[in-house]
Amino acid sequence: MIKVIIVDDEDLSLKRLKRILTESGAIEVCEVFHDPEKACEYAANHSFDAAFLDITMPRISGMQLIGELRKHHPSLPIVLVTGYEEYAVQAFEKEVIDYIIKPVTAERVSRTIQRLQQLLRDTAISSEPVSPSPRLTVRMLGEFTVLDGANVDIPVKLRTPKTEELLAFLLCAKSTSRDVLADTLWKDLSPQKAWTNINSTLYYVRRAVGDNSDVPLIQKDRNGIRIDRDSIDCDLYEFEALFRQIRQTSTYSPEMFERIDTLYRGELLKGRHYEWALAWSRQLERDFITMMETAAQYHIQQKQPLRTLHYLDRILQIDSIREDIHREKIVIYLSLGRRTEAQWQYQLLEESLHEELGSRPAADIQLLLRQS
Repeated sequence: MIKVIIVDDEDLSLKRLKRILTESGAIEVCEVFHDPEKACEYAANHSFDAAFLDITMPRISGMQLIGELRKHHPSLPIVLVTGYEEYAVQAFEKEVIDYIIKPVTAERVSRTIQRLQQLLRDTAISSEPVSPSPRLTVRMLGEFTVLDGANVDIPVKLRTPKTEELLAFLLCAKSTSRDVLADTLWKDLSPQKAWTNINSTLYYVRRAVGDNSDVPLIQKDRNGIRIDRDSIDCDLYEFEALFRQIRQTSTYSPEMFERIDTLYRGELLKGRHYEWALAWSRQLERDFITMMETAAQYHIQQKQPLRTLHYLDRILQIDSIREDIHREKIVIYLSLGRRTEAQWQYQLLEESLHEELGSRPAADIQLLLRQS
């Protein structure tokens, strides 16, 4: 049985269609709705195979409802039922599977059911679980780059530096309000001018990223603006997810540390000098150092000194005056019988401390070399 919902504000039409579908023996009508907003609420928490929608309804038209339903069920088959033929072209641009003119008849609905059955059979045959291709590929750790999701050799051309900054902020914040955007990116303008700039700049961002699908990458409502993270391949999002995973587990794998090391190609939005990004950038840098320390300790326990040295080096690339890290490297070099490299490491520490702080290495580090 194919499970469907029906949405139509005309009670007689709704009841007639429900009866015809039920009597077909192939359809189970899960729910009927006069109010399209109620249908949206239902779709957020229930599964079904298809939807039969009227086009002309108050508050939310059938065309708009398609997008709302597909936020929860991206490939949902849609059948439009209407008393007007002039919507046909627009309907098929929304990739509906059929378009029925009222008053509906059992014979006409039968053809629709056959189409629906064939579509669901084809979908079942080709339903091997695959990850959808990202619609956008973004690199934010290191130099900021935005690439077409389908072809990562093609950079997305953003119209102005402000267009680029707005996209960068939305990607970092994931979800925000217009007031926050105004205070952050247009704080020198009056509220009215700031809002005008937000709308126009957002328009150019969406046009640049080809944001014209039923489920847009940048989603707006009365509560604010948010990014559809599931449609974006972003190194920042992968880094954050992996960081949480490592922090929450007691069982590490070397692949975890290798991946997070690869992801962190440099500070967040390197070279862009966005004032609002500084706090985010510093926190990500601290998080990365924490992960490198954890990786180093893991490889010490695994008795893998060369891998340990690599992760200690990654820390020093960011914070060259970490005496404890220099000391750890010296200890490892001495344990491996590589005294020359231990002395070189000490000299590097000595030079870094002198340049940055005008100080010398701690006495215990000097003692290490004397005693070896």
